[in-house]
Amino acid sequence: MADKKESDAAQPKGDPSLEKRVDSMMDPRQPAKPAEPAAKPSAAPAIDIFTDPKTAPEVPSEVLKEVGIDPKTESKSPTSPTPAPATEPAQTAPDDITNPDFENPATDKAVDDIMSTESDTVLAAEDAANKQPQFTKSDWKTKLKALFKQKRTWAVIVVLILVVFGVPQVRYKLLGLVIKKQVSVSVLDSKTNTPVSSAVVTLDGKAAKTDANGKATIKAAVGDKKLVVSKQYFTTKTGKVFVGLKAPAPQKVSLVATGRQVPITVVNSISGKPLANAEIKVLDTTAKTNNKGKAIVVLPTKADQDKATVQLSGFNQAQVTVKVTSEVVAANTFKLTPSGHVYFLSNLNGTIDVVKTNLDGTGRQTVVTGTGKESANDTNLLATRDWRYLVLESKRDARTALYLIDTSNDKMTQFDSSNATFTLVGWTGHNFVYDLVSNTVPETQSNHELLKSYDAENAQLNQLDQNQAEGTPDSYAYQSFGNFYILDNTVVYATRWNTYSSTGSGYDLSSKSNTIRGVQPGRQNKKDYQSFAAAGTGYIQSALYEPQAVHFGVYSYKDNSTTYYNFENQSVSTVSLESSDLTKPYPTYLVSPASNQTFWTELRDGKNTLFTGDINAGSRKQVASLSDYSPYGWFTDNYVLVSKDSSELYIMPVGGGQPLKISDYYKPSQDLKGYGYGYGGL
Repeated sequence: MADKKESDAAQPKGDPSLEKRVDSMMDPRQPAKPAEPAAKPSAAPAIDIFTDPKTAPEVPSEVLKEVGIDPKTESKSPTSPTPAPATEPAQTAPDDITNPDFENPATDKAVDDIMSTESDTVLAAEDAANKQPQFTKSDWKTKLKALFKQKRTWAVIVVLILVVFGVPQVRYKLLGLVIKKQVSVSVLDSKTNTPVSSAVVTLDGKAAKTDANGKATIKAAVGDKKLVVSKQYFTTKTGKVFVGLKAPAPQKVSLVATGRQVPITVVNSISGKPLANAEIKVLDTTAKTNNKGKAIVVLPTKADQDKATVQLSGFNQAQVTVKVTSEVVAANTFKLTPSGHVYFLSNLNGTIDVVKTNLDGTGRQTVVTGTGKESANDTNLLATRDWRYLVLESKRDARTALYLIDTSNDKMTQFDSSNATFTLVGWTGHNFVYDLVSNTVPETQSNHELLKSYDAENAQLNQLDQNQAEGTPDSYAYQSFGNFYILDNTVVYATRWNTYSSTGSGYDLSSKSNTIRGVQPGRQNKKDYQSFAAAGTGYIQSALYEPQAVHFGVYSYKDNSTTYYNFENQSVSTVSLESSDLTKPYPTYLVSPASNQTFWTELRDGKNTLFTGDINAGSRKQVASLSDYSPYGWFTDNYVLVSKDSSELYIMPVGGGQPLKISDYYKPSQDLKGYGYGYGGL
């Protein structure tokens, strides 16, 4: 069938009238027609559908071959059958289906061609009528591109734009759909000409509140827009603003107060400096302070004073009373305290408790209540530089243990309850370093002394080092650790061999070495930076003479001499020093949370003089000369904590100023000078 259609497609379409005549001739049910009279001489000759060039479709060469006609000669031969003479009687088609015309193969083939072409045409038309057009994304893009390539398309667009934008009212309505401009509105008090904060500005259906400077910004569509400005105890103002294509000029609106204008000032309770953007809420109105800490609150005159709330991000909220007066009075200057808590020990209740308060001493809470078994000699509280974690050393039951307090939730967790004597080294980041000497493992065995760290974030206990021992109970040698410092995230300490002999002859240390050693709090990079013969070593001294540098002195009784070493920048070198360089007092340098400042004290004319400086204690600045005050720690990089008489805790600005008392507190008997990074050990 496919072959036939390909052949049919090559055939030209026939004459419809001719096809109708053939159909009639081919119908065997067609009744026989009487013979027509002979055609008159002028009548048109009979049509042969196979020879007439005007009506007959081209007969395929295959058909001509089947009937014995050479296609080549047929197309050129002049002897093709001619129409019958006009005088020859016309033949009629009998009813007999054996009529030779019906059995002519060429005729059959031609008729089949016509019927096939007709059927294909009808089917194609039906398919086209029933088939829905399918458009793809690429078709759509192609048509769109073709459309915009036509000049007349752009001509129509330009004409429409010119027509539409020629009408101002329509122009701005249409532009407003796609073009918006920032409009700045300043609201001032009509009497004092001061900014009116927290006024509601409505433009183009959008609302915003003025800031502490009385300004609000709204993005509005171009065109004429309605502007409404309102605030409690002020008259509402309404007007129109034209928002053009160019950046509109700032709008100034003056409001008339209907109540009393009360001046308010808000300052930092620690530094005394003015606070900008502090919000005062009183009755049903609000106001914000400007960069000078000042604001005007309009209040009704029916009362002499009103309750108010003052708040600012990063500060504790304050409940205050506003005096309703237009005069500037001290009663309307309010103080806000930076948010945060300070933790310390207190025995106010008869037990050694862990207590926290706000920075101004308000909001006092007991975090850990003492059991009554605590003592001054084995109680300490050390805070990380960001006050995120605390380590409490305390004897709360049968023996001393170490506890972690998470200040985010004040949860306390015990992390080491060994039967041992603890030496607290300090915090490096959120890792707490300490040394313990076991009460159950004898000196004659290794692991009698351990250096450990506790990772507060991951609740992981790490063993950084362990001592070595050898010999018998009657004659043995063992290592000990000491001279602990934390420098640049490295725990620096000295290792030293000690001996015991029941006979008094001593133990052979000729093969042993003492060292200056360092290790990181996560157990990485343990290293002996300097080694020296253990035999003949008498004692090891050390001094933190700078925030990031330590002097070591190693005395040898063999030649009665001391060798001096300097540890700095992860390396050790020999130096020339006097013995007094290690025995004179050095300050404990408290490092700021950002690790870029230090805080310490020096004795000047018998008075404690407070200094701050860079990480190496350079660029020093005298904070205060206060004989009764000593460094305690930092609180953020903006404030330092100081103590008075080891019983009163204060806070003051890092640049100096009058200290603000936080609370009385309990100071344990130990002073952890030079203990490392962290606060509370002095």
